[in-house]
Amino acid sequence: MAEAKLGQTNYWWVNQGQTYNQERKAGILWAPKVQKNGVEPLHWQSMLDVRPGDVILHYAKGVRAFSVVATAAVDAHRPGDLPKDMWDRDGRTVRTTYSEAAKAVALDELLLDDRLKEPQAGPFDRAGKVKQGYLFPLSKAFGESFTAAFGVRFPALGVAAGSYVPSEARMEAVELLRALIGVTLLTVKGRTNKILAMRPPDVVVATESSPAGQLVPIAWVEEALQLLREHGSVTIHPDQVGYRSAFIGAVLLQLPYAQASGSPPVISFQAHDEAEPEAIPQPATDKGATDPFTGSLEKPFAGTQRGEQPALRRRLLGSVSEAECAICGEAYPARFLWAAHIKPRSVCTDTERRDLSHVGMLACVFGCDALFETGYISVNENGQIVTSSFEPANKAIANKLADLEGRPVSAHTKASAAYFAWHQSNMFRG
Repeated sequence: MAEAKLGQTNYWWVNQGQTYNQERKAGILWAPKVQKNGVEPLHWQSMLDVRPGDVILHYAKGVRAFSVVATAAVDAHRPGDLPKDMWDRDGRTVRTTYSEAAKAVALDELLLDDRLKEPQAGPFDRAGKVKQGYLFPLSKAFGESFTAAFGVRFPALGVAAGSYVPSEARMEAVELLRALIGVTLLTVKGRTNKILAMRPPDVVVATESSPAGQLVPIAWVEEALQLLREHGSVTIHPDQVGYRSAFIGAVLLQLPYAQASGSPPVISFQAHDEAEPEAIPQPATDKGATDPFTGSLEKPFAGTQRGEQPALRRRLLGSVSEAECAICGEAYPARFLWAAHIKPRSVCTDTERRDLSHVGMLACVFGCDALFETGYISVNENGQIVTSSFEPANKAIANKLADLEGRPVSAHTKASAAYFAWHQSNMFRG
């Protein structure tokens, strides 16, 4: 068997000519342990070498999917929808996150020289054709070359490779759980969970069947978050995240851009907003990211919510876990920064609301956001903070204003100046 190297992404080739549809639907690989004569082929033994985070190319008359492994192999009976007359009942299952190609990669699109360079234990014979068998190792060079050449055909490839992880996913589990105390959480199947209290090393979780609450280890949530951060996805199944997987899934779905798909459900981050052309928005500057938001400004639920608000936060914050408040200049963890509108959203035109690169700024929750929103501070044409001449009754507010007076505001640019001017003319107490 191939040697598994800790911390390294390994690449695999799986032949699924007769089982692709069934295994893709289930989100798995499955192979028997032994042939009818008692021999265990190397291409079945290789299931034991697969590790979470490894990459698999799925071949069935062309490479039809790319996937990232979610769990190591476990003993499992043959799935009921696989052919019963071909294999023994006992086998092994690996759970993996499939991303189907927009157009399958044909074998002749893979350079013959690259195929012939693969080790003898790989999926190609001496003529460069695909061997009979199930799961074969690929070299790192082949895997990276394939990704570079054909990655654009696989729409979820960027997520699987961890190209975007929202800053909230970088919070420690204990902080995330504390922020969700009292919030009604919905599992993938629509059942309700609620965090009642924190009792480290556990969290107390109420369910429909246990309203008084049961203890769930915080470490289990931390492990699931770690998988999301490292691999961009996590399978909500007891094999991977523990027997309270439904609750853990409900917590993870509270993260921005998190979505569940498949059965068993796999939670991953949406690669990009469907309406936005860029996959990984960067913090706004005058030289880039000037395209307007083109999606729906209102998204229905029981009423309406701000359709562009998550995209605004992502544009301003990117994937960083810490950033500076545009007003006071202090660096804070992302959870203490608001994606604030410079000109209030309620009075923005449709075009202004879509101008994500310039209509917003990051403002901390430690007074800056509130002082700007209530007009105690504003920003002049030179990009400096001006404070209200109205004497506030509260000494703490007066001290805060004195600290901010004259500070340069990083979000003030030529493109955003009009929004700040509106604020000074219409909201500043003067």
